[in-house]
Amino acid sequence: MRGRLTAIKNIAWALAIVLCLLAVFIGLLFSAFTRSSEEQFRGGVKLGTRPVKTERVESTETRPAQMGDGTLNTLPETEDAGQAYIDSLTFLCDSPYIGLKRYGMLSGGEETNQVWTTPSGVLAVADLADSRIVFPNDGSIVTAANAAMILQPRILIMGLGNDGIANIDQFDFMDRYKALIGNIRKASPETWIVCLPLTSVTIDYDTSDGLSPAKCSEANEWIQRVCSETGVYYCDAVSAVQDVSGMLLQEYASADGRTLNSTGLNMILQYLRYHAVQ
Repeated sequence: MRGRLTAIKNIAWALAIVLCLLAVFIGLLFSAFTRSSEEQFRGGVKLGTRPVKTERVESTETRPAQMGDGTLNTLPETEDAGQAYIDSLTFLCDSPYIGLKRYGMLSGGEETNQVWTTPSGVLAVADLADSRIVFPNDGSIVTAANAAMILQPRILIMGLGNDGIANIDQFDFMDRYKALIGNIRKASPETWIVCLPLTSVTIDYDTSDGLSPAKCSEANEWIQRVCSETGVYYCDAVSAVQDVSGMLLQEYASADGRTLNSTGLNMILQYLRYHAVQ
């Protein structure tokens, strides 16, 4: 009897040992399978693999009119771009172009949002770099660069330099003009910038302020150099209202001999329609 109990006890211990060994074996198998599996994910990342590093590829495409290589980029003659093209333009201008707003020659009439200028319409060359204009949306006074940052104009026509050109030298003028272009370009990189030459004055203009056809012609050379160095477009639209000597024709001038009348402004707009940014 005692021998039988001993045998049963030995069998029980043997079974217990086998069960323990079996549990250990199953645990090892489970652990090994879990460690070797590469199909488990945590937060969208596969465990056991090195994350693939993706490099951001920056676009190297640059608009031709945004590069300055010393070449003067002029706008060639095109087919009529139509009134829709004129409606897409924004004008940053000084006193000779004030009639664009006062005569209601653009979309919106006298309340047009297409004209950026000062409350008086005079934008002195000494203030070009930090030009402040009436913001068309609410009438506040902001820099042209800030207006560009908010409104992101597609094409900006710059008709500047007539106000105070006789009181500044070439290098100061060019520095201020380039600074303005740089500020606008930084604020609105997708904006195409087109610079116009000075409109000049009529033959009977009182040149006591130093503004003369000769001075305007000289300043136009400075503007061309700025365009060549910055890569913006140069558009000789004022040739539509001047004679061969660069003098403003009487028929296109207001009584003051320097501000464009509605006929002169229409000639400028017509020129732009047939020399469009493509």
